[in-house]
Amino acid sequence: MDMSGIDAPEHSVAVFAHDEADAIAGCLAALQAAGLGPTDPIFVLINGTTDATPDIVAGFAAKDPRIRPVVIALGDKANAWSYYVHRLAPPTARLHLFVDGDVRVSAGAVPAIEAALAGHPEALAAATLPQGGRTAPRWAERILRDHGMPGNFYALRGETLSRIRTLSVSMPVGLIGDDPLLRWLLLHDFTPNGPVDRSLIRPVPEAHFSYQSIPMTGLSGLRALVARQLRYQMRDLQMNLLIRHLKVFGLGAMPRRIDSLYDAATPMLALRGQFKLRKLAFLYTYLKARGPQPRIKSGSAWYEA
Repeated sequence: MDMSGIDAPEHSVAVFAHDEADAIAGCLAALQAAGLGPTDPIFVLINGTTDATPDIVAGFAAKDPRIRPVVIALGDKANAWSYYVHRLAPPTARLHLFVDGDVRVSAGAVPAIEAALAGHPEALAAATLPQGGRTAPRWAERILRDHGMPGNFYALRGETLSRIRTLSVSMPVGLIGDDPLLRWLLLHDFTPNGPVDRSLIRPVPEAHFSYQSIPMTGLSGLRALVARQLRYQMRDLQMNLLIRHLKVFGLGAMPRRIDSLYDAATPMLALRGQFKLRKLAFLYTYLKARGPQPRIKSGSAWYEA
């Protein structure tokens, strides 16, 4: 990636785009109104994409030099996250924004986040609130109460990202979602056996992201909802495995690939955690984890590139 033209930006953005041809234009247009500076880079991490996402991003980049397409062969958000953090993120940026390519951030979100963090110097990161979906109000309440941090749109201080680099923290390739692991690390101040400190993540009610819920009309919507819940259940098992591993062996033992821990999976570990309906699929999740694992088909992991 050519880093010329990025001269000590105030902010930097990582946008995760996997087959987002239908949504990426709205995402980028919203970011252009979010309060970024004229030289703040917007890295669009186009990972494992098979649709027209690269062409759409290239069209935006031709008109806005801040937008920098980054094509990654491997379709994996955790891999793209680590690639941005360890290879692309400008070290001088005071604020790093992480945005999913299928959401739209609110106008003025960047100064709102900056103001919230300025008022809470103890916070390592900022969380934003959802709008527009069926469950958005309840979701927003949980974020405010529990200091949650949705992966759709959040921010890390520059100092926090520098600390992540110094600690050599990366996301295991194949991990479903960056937010559960990152939130756990932040609330424990990067000390796996340390106490929880909710003040380390600051929810920002003035900053939002909008998204579309899965349409609940017809069998296709139902299938998509079931597939999402099964994916979330696998994420729960991954996190249970990972937390147990890090508590025993320490942060320096972060695995490169999440499936390297699957031999330690048990039905009870798949069931552990707050009960939700998806927990009924705990045996399915366990058997999937213990079964033959597909290897990377296209592209290498960030640490191999």
